[in-house]
Amino acid sequence: MARPAMLIGALLAVLAGAPSLAEPPAPDTINVIGRKPEEVRREAQEFVRQVGVAERPVARWAEPICPHVLGVAPEIGRRVVDRIRQVARDADIKVAKGPCRTNIVVSFASDGAALTRALAAKAPGRLIKVAAEDRPALLEGDAPIRWWHATEMRAKDGMGTTGNEAPPFAKLDGPGGVPMAGEVYFQYNSSIASTRMVRVLKAATVIIDANRATGMPLDSVAAYAALVSLAEIQSNEEAPANSILSLFQLNGPRELTALDTNFLRALYRLPLDRTALAQRGLLVRGLINPPGKGDN
Repeated sequence: MARPAMLIGALLAVLAGAPSLAEPPAPDTINVIGRKPEEVRREAQEFVRQVGVAERPVARWAEPICPHVLGVAPEIGRRVVDRIRQVARDADIKVAKGPCRTNIVVSFASDGAALTRALAAKAPGRLIKVAAEDRPALLEGDAPIRWWHATEMRAKDGMGTTGNEAPPFAKLDGPGGVPMAGEVYFQYNSSIASTRMVRVLKAATVIIDANRATGMPLDSVAAYAALVSLAEIQSNEEAPANSILSLFQLNGPRELTALDTNFLRALYRLPLDRTALAQRGLLVRGLINPPGKGDN
């Protein structure tokens, strides 16, 4: 296992344990035969609530993803990277080809909390987007896997950035614009509330505590890392039972479930220039009537 100091240096550079022999079982599927529509809707609503992705306007990757793994042997790192890339491709998320600039870093460490604290001390700017209420669990918690994202605001046409999480208060252009405190500006066109700015992911950091993840298949841990790096999922003790996010719970899924995959596909088909409330509704709808791979 790499020393924390070495991991910190490598993690900063790319951002500016052996696999288990156990074979993971087949992914769970959703059996809707005989289920009432209201039951399916409740399950979808609860899933969206628990992952917390649209508590504020959604952020997702606008640039192709380029994952990199630290702290393990190269062959294990390649296996994890390949899994993340495959999960992205299955959800029609853009994946960088050839040499690329790393924007997702997955680090294996003997003490995940210690590595996070050391990284925060050496490069506090890396955690600047982490909410104050989330920092204790990230820095002191005992979760086997912890993660955080960096985001930025862009004009909704995708051109240009503000470099900030929220735009400054400014005069609106033309009639129909409404300022939303702490979020974004809205403009009403053809009866649709459309934001003038959108949130996008700039970087994702995932730290895997190798000691606490001992006994789990490597492919399962990689699938978990893929989900939390591709979506701005909120760390929550109340993880969905029908999700890879429950991997470390008793009898938790060992692979991405149908809900996980359908969630990613629905997420990357959402219009970003909408309110969080509208996006939650669209995510629920996407889980009830999931889009197929390649659908637009």
